[in-house]
Amino acid sequence: MTFSDKSNLSEQIAEYISEKIICMVLKPEERIFETAIAEELNVSRSPIREALRILEKKKLVELTPRRGATVTKMSKEFIGDLCDVLTSLLQLTARQCIQNGTLKDFKKIDEAAATVQSCAVKDDLSGYYKAVFDFGITCLHSSKNQLLEQLVVELLPNVRRVLYASFTLNGEELKKDMEMLLLGNQFVQSKNIEMAESTINSYMMKAKEFVVNM
Repeated sequence: MTFSDKSNLSEQIAEYISEKIICMVLKPEERIFETAIAEELNVSRSPIREALRILEKKKLVELTPRRGATVTKMSKEFIGDLCDVLTSLLQLTARQCIQNGTLKDFKKIDEAAATVQSCAVKDDLSGYYKAVFDFGITCLHSSKNQLLEQLVVELLPNVRRVLYASFTLNGEELKKDMEMLLLGNQFVQSKNIEMAESTINSYMMKAKEFVVNM
């Protein structure tokens, strides 16, 4: 791995390890060995320790005395709590996006929704999930609420981890997921706050039920 800027080496290493956790290269409850990571990346152990502390704050890694770092377990309780918290934050995102968004913002949101639809039609699953996240981030930027954006971004690694684990959507299920997201976009475009929030709640409860019952 080539690091672009040595001044934020720990953050780059944290991102590197984070991607391994999200993509299940490093599995739940698996130990993370600092020495192995140091050899793999050709860096000292000091920035790796700092990277692991960053990941601990993001709930991706658990640090315990004498055992070191392990990947956190994705329990049903954790998944449920994550979805519940994210639902509330996304409903606030929709509300403030509708209240504060500009015409330019709404156009970008509509274009992001079109990309979601395009990926679903082509059965491009990896592209679909990227498009879904891009849609959400575009709405988040449009809320003009930096604190809200920070809170959601902090949760994104674990949200991505949960959704990666559920990469079994296909055919009719994928179409239903797309239709619900497009419906949410329609309510955002028409500035219907109540229905936008209701759609988000339905979308997240469906996602929560699907993942918990996997």
